[in-house]
Parts: sequence; C-alpha cells; structure tokens
Amino acid sequence: MTVESSTPPPAPTGPRRGLSRYLIGLIALGFVALLVYGLATTGDKRVEAGMAPDFALTTFDGEPLTLTELKGKVVVVNFWATWCLECEKEASDLEQAWRDYQDKGVQFVGIDYLDQSPLNQQYLDRYDITYPNAPDIQGRVYQAYGVQGLPETFIIDQNGAVRKVFIGAATRDELAAEIDKVLAEKS
Repeated sequence: MTVESSTPPPAPTGPRRGLSRYLIGLIALGFVALLVYGLATTGDKRVEAGMAPDFALTTFDGEPLTLTELKGKVVVVNFWATWCLECEKEASDLEQAWRDYQDKGVQFVGIDYLDQSPLNQQYLDRYDITYPNAPDIQGRVYQAYGVQGLPETFIIDQNGAVRKVFIGAATRDELAAEIDKVLAEKS
C-alpha cells in the first residue's frame, strides 16, 4: 500500500538550488546580449546617399503619411524619441526651421521611435511641434533608413534622394544651410 502525502516536496537546497539560479541568470544574460546586439546592428547600413526608402505611416493626428506623396518637396525626416536627451536639445530648432521653411516647398516629418502614448504626445506638446509626426513602434522605418542612434535627421531632395544626414542634434542654422543648398539647386 502506498501512502500519498498532500505536502509538496521540499525546495531544492545546496548545489541544485545554486545551479538553477545560475542557469536562470545565464539565460537572462543571453536575452540581454541578444537585445543589445539587435539594437547595435539594426542600423548597420545607414542610407547616406541614393534614393530614400519610402514609408507609409499614420500620423498622431490620424492622417496617412508617405514619402512618395511628398515628392517635389525638400523633405526633412527626423528620428526622435521621448527618452533621447539629444532629441530634446534639437526639438525647438527643428520646429523653428519648420516654421521658416514650411511655405518654401519644404516638409518636415518627425518619426517617433519605440515610444508609447501618452509620452509621445506630451513631448510634441512640450516643444510645440506642429509639423507632422508619426510613431514607428516596430522600428521598420528606423531600420529601412539604417538609423544607428537618436536623433538622426535626413535631408531628402525634391526627387527623393538623400542629400545630407545629421547624426546627433542638428541646429536651426545647420538645417537652414543644407535646406538652402538643396532649394538653390532646383531653382
């Protein structure tokens, strides 16, 4: 006759318990390493010349936005995130440059990388950003452009070719100088 106990067996102690913790830690470390590797190699092939990859996004205002629809304009595409300190440094300069050029055949587009609501909307409100912005939650546009860090800003000419890439925060004057060059070539 077998007697069954209703109490669970004791938790492992000694070397077995240490081994379990070690294996869990090793697995967690592996996941972190894969995440870091994935983020580090996401943008190995930054688009610095040639045709800019098209994108199809929906802005925070619910409007469809594609690069193809902007052909014929100079397009300034800025990748940003609420957790990016350098992005905060350039936010006001981007908005001022947008206001300077919006009536001159130039379109600014902000692409918010890996943020969630309401943080992204709070960021746009805090810096009074009025040009179209859209989320890139899955990072597809980020990857297509080969972005390696934030912020990065791409100046795209009227034909859809990348003309300049700013790595790090761009100033209003730097943006103006590059936009003016592209506009002058068309006229």
